[in-house]
Amino acid sequence: MKGLKVYPENMRRNIELTQGVIFSQRVLLALIAKGLTREQAYKMVQDNAMKAWEKRESFLSLLQADKRITAHLSKEELNSLFDYGYYLKHVDDVFTRLQLTRTRREKKAVKAGSAKLAPRAV
Repeated sequence: MKGLKVYPENMRRNIELTQGVIFSQRVLLALIAKGLTREQAYKMVQDNAMKAWEKRESFLSLLQADKRITAHLSKEELNSLFDYGYYLKHVDDVFTRLQLTRTRREKKAVKAGSAKLAPRAV
């Protein structure tokens, strides 16, 4: 991990190229939780996801305009599904498990200028 360079702006830009389609699974599961069959939910989500991808339109906007979707999910519910934080909530745990975080002793050493550890990547 030493010397790893992270470019958050590029990462976000690449993710946003999907027009929000990366959140389609969360929308699908929310619709199923509202009582739709997987097949019904999949059809509605897939229709909008393909349109977003092919026409380079916002997936969220398409969902909000689709009466089939809004009959089951409110605007607030839809917005809550488009949260990057949902996918990042365990990042610290993963870094700890992989021993990519600094211990208290190492942090003190860094402050003193004696440690040469790479900064945390996220």
